[in-house]
Amino acid sequence: MAAPSRCPGCGSGPLVQDAHYAQQQLVCAACGCVLAEGLLTTTYSEEQHQREVAYSQSTGQKEQLSRCLQRGIRRVQDLCKVLQLPALFEETAVSYMQRALQHPCFHLLSLEKKELLGGCCVFVTCRQHNWPLTMGTICSLLYAKQELFASVFLSLQKELELSVPALSLADLVKSHLNSCVVDFTK
Repeated sequence: MAAPSRCPGCGSGPLVQDAHYAQQQLVCAACGCVLAEGLLTTTYSEEQHQREVAYSQSTGQKEQLSRCLQRGIRRVQDLCKVLQLPALFEETAVSYMQRALQHPCFHLLSLEKKELLGGCCVFVTCRQHNWPLTMGTICSLLYAKQELFASVFLSLQKELELSVPALSLADLVKSHLNSCVVDFTK
């Protein structure tokens, strides 16, 4: 039985075979809808049931990183680079971000709070490793209000049951003084 020559999605006529990553696909030329793929169907001429095929089904992947998670991870990585944190810190902060975005209470956060969530993950990681970083520093880098940041931080700490030690005042003063030291030998 010959395959219908119209896209079930948009109704357009031109359907073409497209080699995508060395795998044949039947694609609507008008809207780009993937109607069938080589491994899930036979050939173009034998195609009987045209239907949309989700990317994750066609590749065998069960789950892709959501855009939100990708952006969150990128935000955490960028913040770690700006702060010149060790690779271990970055890995820990990224894992906290992944855990947080999988937790149901963080699904409906506003975009602004999701942006702060990455900063909170970095902040928690630094505190756990006794790295002298203040909430004010993170808020300055993220252009965030401290009250809003604190609320997201407290939610993260509570929901993921994270232990966050207090910052040593001696370490904080030492870090602050080191950042103010000017090298007069240059």
